[in-house]
Amino acid sequence: MKKVIVTGANGFIGTALCKSLSDDGIEVIAIVRNKEDDISRIENIPWIRIVYCDLSDFRNLYKYVEDRDVDALYHLAWIGSAGTLRGDSSVQMENIQYTCDTVKACLDMNCKRFIFASSIMEYEIQAIMATEATPGINTLYCSAKVAADYMARTLAGLYGIDYIRTVISNIYGPGEKSPRLINTSLRKMLNNEHCAFSAGNQLYDFIYITDAAKMFVEIGKFGITNRTYYMGSQAPRPLKEFLQEMRDQVDPMIEIGLGEIPFNGVSLSYKEFDVNAVKKDTGYIPTVTFAQGIKNTLEWIREIDDAGI
Repeated sequence: MKKVIVTGANGFIGTALCKSLSDDGIEVIAIVRNKEDDISRIENIPWIRIVYCDLSDFRNLYKYVEDRDVDALYHLAWIGSAGTLRGDSSVQMENIQYTCDTVKACLDMNCKRFIFASSIMEYEIQAIMATEATPGINTLYCSAKVAADYMARTLAGLYGIDYIRTVISNIYGPGEKSPRLINTSLRKMLNNEHCAFSAGNQLYDFIYITDAAKMFVEIGKFGITNRTYYMGSQAPRPLKEFLQEMRDQVDPMIEIGLGEIPFNGVSLSYKEFDVNAVKKDTGYIPTVTFAQGIKNTLEWIREIDDAGI
């Protein structure tokens, strides 16, 4: 690859991906929603060009990007991937349309590959839907991801564009400011706040942000059309082991409330995925252990807290 487009380029994952692509000598066209968005973490990356385009206008992305020699487009942009908007049906329906619009724009830009950022939550909701349980409101986000994946893959096939799907397990590391598990729990532990969890017997997996970004790069280069690539550590294990390891990096004496919250979700066996697909097709193997990744994340949290950011 010589030139790629990244939507959602100034987000947590997008920022790391842009840096990793640049480090590999690849020119990056970074799509950011508007000039009010914070681009401080990406504006000085070598080989990067920032283009402003709101998701609602992604169908016309080819008008904002005049290049017709783009090798791949990474579609990370998504409204309501965390927080209350996960349960907003109107927002999630719009995300489906924006994804389809982006595929159509690829055709107009002569872009050869479309790489879709999917989520492990899609598999969790499919498992719930196979039961008689009442799904939670966040199902709207998961359902929109499923629909966007199916529709984008169909359109890509129609237009002769290589379509590749990535399934993200749980990405963590410096730069994350969302209310997700690791970011929230580490901050509570550092502030001596009690953390309550389920028993943690369900299988789980995490991948450090730089490993995830490098995986994306290699998938863009060598990924096989219509194949799904699981993005994780390749070694899922019970959640409680990750939680205990995380606690140990903060303070081994901290008591964490394993089993204080009932687990009402579904447990994946991880046989749903080929956890070694990235390794087999690209040769890439994650290099950052969970312990080291947590240590790095803690250092970053302490730094930004000390700086009052």
